[in-house]
Amino acid sequence: MTKFNMDAHMHFDLYKNRQDVLNYIEENKSYTIAVTNLPDLYKRYYGEDWNYKYIRLALGFHPELVSQYEDQIDIFKDFLQTTRFIGEVGLDYSIKSEENRKKQREVFRQIVNLCQKDKKKIVSVHSRRAESDCLSILYEFEGKVILHWYTGSLHNLATALSRGYYFSINQQMIKNQNGRNIIDKIPIERIILESDAPFTVGLDLNYNLVFVNELIAYLSLKKNIDKAVLYMQIKDNFRKLLL
Repeated sequence: MTKFNMDAHMHFDLYKNRQDVLNYIEENKSYTIAVTNLPDLYKRYYGEDWNYKYIRLALGFHPELVSQYEDQIDIFKDFLQTTRFIGEVGLDYSIKSEENRKKQREVFRQIVNLCQKDKKKIVSVHSRRAESDCLSILYEFEGKVILHWYTGSLHNLATALSRGYYFSINQQMIKNQNGRNIIDKIPIERIILESDAPFTVGLDLNYNLVFVNELIAYLSLKKNIDKAVLYMQIKDNFRKLLL
């Protein structure tokens, strides 16, 4: 059985041994989108002569950091044309402050408008407790959208599917009923795999690709698809995302 390793959303730089993590990904030929939380961090890693075959560096501005680093939108603009991968961006309404949420919406709207000029952009979106507003801001966006670790309503999930969005799922989602309910509603053609390392159980200290096996085993059982066929399907999904 030919396996296919991928990780559509992970934070290599939050590991102490980040170079070992990058080397491991390359050695295992795992197609990876390495997201960043701030434009300044992207600038730093990009400036280190980023040159990996399997890892793509994404320009990000995490919603939880927007209010503290609002002026970094200028750095985001400066580096927008250096990558087609954008993430992690979006909204997070676990933060109660309405002023903070307003600032998040302003910045996310700017990011979406900037990316709208390049239809090849692939955007990994954080939408915790803010799914409706995320979908509203993305309404006319014509690039590719990945909803990362989606936890919202099935109604909003259906809206996202109707727009052709992809969903990156992780191994922690299959460990609770809400996550399983969501995954079970997503057509296999719209699923790609992520770890969101190091924020998921088992990957907090060391990065590895065991999560891929866990997800394939779950999807094979729930979707009644042979594992070998599943690997090929996930690979094809990722290929279509990159078209």
